[in-house]
Amino acid sequence: MNKFIEWINSGKIMMAAHRGDKDCRPENTMPAFEHAIELRSDGIETDIHQTKDGVLVMMHDHDVDRTTNGSGRVCEMTLSEIRKLDAGIKKGEAYRGTLVPTFEEFLDLTEPYPDLLLNLEIKDYPGVEGDVCYSTADKVIEAVERRGMGDRIMFNCFSWQVLKYVHEKYGDRYPLHGFYPPFLMQNPAENVYPYLTYVCLFNCVLTPDGRADWSPRKTRELCSPEQFDEVKNKLGCEPCVCFAKDTPELMKAAVDLGATMFTCNNPERAIAILKDLGLRD
Repeated sequence: MNKFIEWINSGKIMMAAHRGDKDCRPENTMPAFEHAIELRSDGIETDIHQTKDGVLVMMHDHDVDRTTNGSGRVCEMTLSEIRKLDAGIKKGEAYRGTLVPTFEEFLDLTEPYPDLLLNLEIKDYPGVEGDVCYSTADKVIEAVERRGMGDRIMFNCFSWQVLKYVHEKYGDRYPLHGFYPPFLMQNPAENVYPYLTYVCLFNCVLTPDGRADWSPRKTRELCSPEQFDEVKNKLGCEPCVCFAKDTPELMKAAVDLGATMFTCNNPERAIAILKDLGLRD
């Protein structure tokens, strides 16, 4: 049985480190992943793109501008070009020289920890990178299956088409994680929730011109009880949340509303909060 399903059946609350220890280390880098493991996070949520020459790398954005000292779209750069970038300097001098990791390096690090769950986000989308997004998903799955790590993998994506592709090609082999409201998955042309396991709820609305308006999160970060109930009881998915900042008040409120997984920017703080709430040993 996939270990994400075992977690659901256990009734425990999962704490996944968002891009590693995003608050305290350069996101999606080896130092961030290593610290998340040291803190005994239950899992790591991270992001994967494919380079121009077909290599999988760990990067959240479609370009390298925000997190490195370089510029350009990941899909238009070779691995050699990306490896010349500094992915740590923007977090501080202590991280100067930190490289953008490859997915294989990430698996090298995490493979020895069989209880560490991996929530892998496919960041290549049909409307941005084109059909390469499907080969990205295939390459990720080939890599985890080659290493025998498939039982602790879940996939998530903001593209309903990628989620549908993984479901149709690989069936129920991997739990899938989507988003709510539905428009966050690039306006699905069909209902994808029947084959999703987890759904992350964000309090945002759709503007008349088709954009996501995130301003409601400034006054109420959590979705309404009715929305949590819809995800859990109507759509049949496990509710999860990702806050801008994890606080005891927000985490307790989310648990009371039915959240069973947190994707946290500061895993050390989140673990301490869950312990204080009696939700973690």
